[in-house]
Amino acid sequence: MHRSMWWGGLCLGLVAAGAAAPLSRAEEAAGADAAPMRLQEVTVTAEEIALKTRFLPDVDRTRIYAGKKTTVIPLKQLPAIQNNNYRQILSQVPGLLVSEMNNRGHANLNYRGIGDPHETQDLLVLKDGLPIVFERFGYSTAYYTPPVEMVDRIEVTRGGAALLYGPQPGPALNFVTYDPPADRPWSAGTQHVFGSDGFYSTLNRFGGTVDGVGYLGYIHHSEADGPRANEGFGILSGNLKLVLGQSDQGRWTLNLDAHEHESEEPGRVTLAQFLSNEKPLSQRPFDRLRVSRYASSLSYEGARGAATQGALALYGGYMDRFSLRRTSNTSTQNNLDRREAVTGGVEGRLRHDYQAFGGTHTLTVGSTFYAGVAPRSQDRSLTGTYPSEDGIPVFGFDYRTISGSFFGENRFQIGRLAIVPAARLELLSMRVQEDFNTGKTSPLHDINEFFTVPLFGLGLEYEITDGAEVYANVSQGYKPPQFDDLAPTGNNTLPATSLDEGKSWTYEAGLRGIPASWARYDASFFVTNYDNYFGTVTVGSNTQRQNVGRALYYGFEVGGEVDVIGWADPALAAQAGSLSLTGNASFLSAEFEEGPFKGREPAYAPNYLLRVGPVYRWPGRVKLSLLGTLVESHYWADDNGAGATGTTGVPAYAVWDLTGEVNVWKDAAKVIFGVNNLFDERYYSRVRSDGIEPALDRNFYLGFSLAW
Repeated sequence: MHRSMWWGGLCLGLVAAGAAAPLSRAEEAAGADAAPMRLQEVTVTAEEIALKTRFLPDVDRTRIYAGKKTTVIPLKQLPAIQNNNYRQILSQVPGLLVSEMNNRGHANLNYRGIGDPHETQDLLVLKDGLPIVFERFGYSTAYYTPPVEMVDRIEVTRGGAALLYGPQPGPALNFVTYDPPADRPWSAGTQHVFGSDGFYSTLNRFGGTVDGVGYLGYIHHSEADGPRANEGFGILSGNLKLVLGQSDQGRWTLNLDAHEHESEEPGRVTLAQFLSNEKPLSQRPFDRLRVSRYASSLSYEGARGAATQGALALYGGYMDRFSLRRTSNTSTQNNLDRREAVTGGVEGRLRHDYQAFGGTHTLTVGSTFYAGVAPRSQDRSLTGTYPSEDGIPVFGFDYRTISGSFFGENRFQIGRLAIVPAARLELLSMRVQEDFNTGKTSPLHDINEFFTVPLFGLGLEYEITDGAEVYANVSQGYKPPQFDDLAPTGNNTLPATSLDEGKSWTYEAGLRGIPASWARYDASFFVTNYDNYFGTVTVGSNTQRQNVGRALYYGFEVGGEVDVIGWADPALAAQAGSLSLTGNASFLSAEFEEGPFKGREPAYAPNYLLRVGPVYRWPGRVKLSLLGTLVESHYWADDNGAGATGTTGVPAYAVWDLTGEVNVWKDAAKVIFGVNNLFDERYYSRVRSDGIEPALDRNFYLGFSLAW
């Protein structure tokens, strides 16, 4: 790893200072309101607010969520999570599967069994409502997520997410970052955490508001050696957020992001190697992956009177992905693969509340424009030169995307009933041009595809009481073909000639509520019909990507939380805090109904996925959690075969994580600690065509944070 780069970033971060998370606007407001209250009343109210904010409101600024299943994860309700551990971060979202790897530079997720979780290509990943994937349509990989220390909450929107934001059959995952603290001109803090296998992480931040201008910046560095040789990683990232006018009447926000990470890749193993060796040897001693991301956004939100709000956002950036990988476990050559992307877009939204039929209704409309240029090239080193970064060109591609969309929703509020019809029209042009390919004898690809994708949806919501409501939703989603679907890079591959976008219909009905200040719940039945599934077929002596079939997913999800102290004695809860028993479960049945895989189960679609555990919160003093993830065995490939890995699937596993945070002095000094994989489960949750990626054994961390 390039240690000098990481330590240089660390020194710069220490000068800048800061790891203690700034207050969100909701927390600032709660703090201001709390001044005249007795201490125990403040505590009870805070817990009630935390529970009530676990679902998105029916209407929030320029977006309508009524009639959609949503989950909000307020991360301040959990002990400080380290190393972007997605298993813990997303522990309160039923049905969300994490395919684990040691490198936390990017996420690997899927939802309700839809799609390979590799690099989260079937979910929509957003930061503050804007996409942060590599290339939104042709290579929608999540090579970046913000450091969890700077995330206020995570919002997950299911059915209707594609109508709100765009492509992908799965839900939208939105990381909402902190705003600058508005109540002080200056604040800063620093966090340092040390752990197993050479793990070290620091996050340093500063922020405040001066003359109506809020500012918040951070520098984050994380590294580890990993349990195997050549399994380390290093991350260096930073952000500066400027906010002018922190009110609903008018608010400008400028975001500047810089992120780099490098991960070493020791090579995956066969099942026999996994079972025979506690720590499998590195198959590839010099393989690595590097990702750089530089992005910015400028957004405006404002209101015109009490009935109309608008939002406009400009965003763009550059990403570079470079990999050096041995051509085989015994080869003395390596491939040098580079993908780059220059992308940009503009998005406008408008909301208007109006009176009709004796009630107040809400209309939202919007439009987006997006363009991306994403060239790809590959070189190959000479025999005997592994791990050289010099090579002879093998192929070069020019990928281009232009898209536009128009969308709208209307919430008709009739008493306690909300009816929300929605529509979206996506217009997408994709260009794939193969400039050269020294390894091909078949013709070079030159493809121009244009997709017109209308999407429709309908949401229903009925408030039974002040603490309970039923909801139902039917919505379309879609997945455009990726660049590699349109034009595979290998020899004897034919270009896609009639590849349609993947289409999904999702039907869901559920019941959710907050029956008391100490409890919440959400339960729903769902069905997803996913048509035009992408697959590879043989055409003569060649292969071609085509739409090969249809898969059906259906099941039941339930989740909730009960504060047993608040339930037993609210007065005691005011003094002793809360002991919340949290849990969620997803039960899934999935099968291919048509195509060459008919009768088989889609990959990464376990029949059950459970997350349970207690979380103790003593406000202002202690947070402790013991969270378990239990996953049933499932296939890793759609054909349900083993390939070269020696295993047809991922065996069932159960992993428990213990995390803690102790406030030593006035929120200015905290101790952070944790044990991941507490009971040392030996398992894996990630399999690729070249083998198994072992999950981490039991590991520890201990650290501290200071704020001033």
